[in-house]
Amino acid sequence: MDHLTVELLYSIQELVARNVKEEDLDLSAVRSVCCADVSYWRGEAFGVAVREQDGQRQVLRAEAKVDFPYVPGLLFVREAPVLLHLLRGIQCDLTFVDGHGLAHPRFAGLATVVGVLLQRPTVGVAKSRLTGELKEEGDITFVEVKGRRVGVKRGRYYYSVGNMVSLNNVVELSSRGYPPCLREADAETKRFRREYSLRIKGGG
Repeated sequence: MDHLTVELLYSIQELVARNVKEEDLDLSAVRSVCCADVSYWRGEAFGVAVREQDGQRQVLRAEAKVDFPYVPGLLFVREAPVLLHLLRGIQCDLTFVDGHGLAHPRFAGLATVVGVLLQRPTVGVAKSRLTGELKEEGDITFVEVKGRRVGVKRGRYYYSVGNMVSLNNVVELSSRGYPPCLREADAETKRFRREYSLRIKGGG
């Protein structure tokens, strides 16, 4: 991967960041929730979106080849295409993405890219901190990037604004615990990957 490619991808992220909408989402009006995750096996990406509404669950899967290497801060190149393919087909009031939102060096993590391109409310939920500083205020640990509060740390997870939600929304949502449908999406990507690997190994 050459320098010009990296600079182009950075420019795309900067353009995405300029189009983020930080606004209060009426959480009491949220009826449908989607959670999206991706796992890998031998250059294949296995994406899953889980949609929940009124106790009903819908699971969508998509598989794609991935040639772009893992580069911290550029996860969207690997995962955004498969997630956009999945999420375009379903409507959700709120989407949780396994990855960062604004808690990113250029304020354009995977959840933000997905949210801006689909123009829907998104929140990033990540298992590790990519950038920023932690600032405690009362019982809340905020994540600050370049002096800007973009999310919070709750337990082992990092929650950040993706698009069309506010920091207050993220604080409230993180206090409810890890989204169950995100846990289900993670488990489903592993099932999807295992089924694929068994099929390939069996020649079917």
